[in-house]
Amino acid sequence: MSYRIKFSLGLLTAFLFLITGCSKEDKTFGDLTAPASPAIDVNIIGKNTVDTAGDGSGKIVVTLQAANAINYKVDFGDGSVSDISTDNIIEHTYSFIGVRSFTITAIATGVAGLSSTSSAVITIKKNYTPPAALVTMLTNDGSKTWRVDSVAYGHLGVGPAGSFYSDWWNANANDKAGLGIYDDEYTFNSNGNVFTHTTNSSIFGKKEFLTDFDPTLTGSGDFTLTGATAANYSESFSYDGDANAEYIVFQTKGHMGLYVGAHRFQVLQRSATNMWFRCLGRDGNAWYVRIKAV
Repeated sequence: MSYRIKFSLGLLTAFLFLITGCSKEDKTFGDLTAPASPAIDVNIIGKNTVDTAGDGSGKIVVTLQAANAINYKVDFGDGSVSDISTDNIIEHTYSFIGVRSFTITAIATGVAGLSSTSSAVITIKKNYTPPAALVTMLTNDGSKTWRVDSVAYGHLGVGPAGSFYSDWWNANANDKAGLGIYDDEYTFNSNGNVFTHTTNSSIFGKKEFLTDFDPTLTGSGDFTLTGATAANYSESFSYDGDANAEYIVFQTKGHMGLYVGAHRFQVLQRSATNMWFRCLGRDGNAWYVRIKAV
């Protein structure tokens, strides 16, 4: 009996020793070396000596290199969710509009969670892509012609720059009849984004700003420019905006309604048959125009 107990205790001791030895070996990680600070190479799509901020797509490709790294975490500096990947090549598209600078931060992680960080600053451009519905309403995905909605109350108006309504004045129906504004036609062509203003040789606006058409003009106030300097013209137009606003932008002389020297019109309301715009005149006031499809 005594012999059996001693033998069992001997086996138990050997078994415990084996377990203890295995446990200690499992906890051995070898050399704990932090990864090197990641080298960040940013390829801004479309960047060249002319377009130094890219082609307007807002796209970049980030290539990371860090010795002893297992994975990478990249913060693109725009508030988006950080990208974590075992791949050292990561693509990203910014969603802002315009030209901005961002700080890209990269974290390389190695064994036991050890990490190293580095950062790089980039300047990148993102062009505005107009909603398809806006393009269709304005151009009918081809060519579409509009006129001032002369019978609608408030088809022309003005208010302070800080307001989004014509607080100071609203035109009654046919308020400016005979002044060369209601026969104007505005044609938007989606092929090349061409704007054609059929003036019928008369343009109504503020005299002090109509010098853009006839530099010989002097004086100020409401005025109808006639003749060769008020001839029909065509030029390009573009779209601008963000998630909260849409704009139609003309190249040089393009405008709608009463000419106040403005070429950037914000869309306040739109449908297939009617649109309402706001622009900031060169006089510092906010001007409004309602147009209707012909």
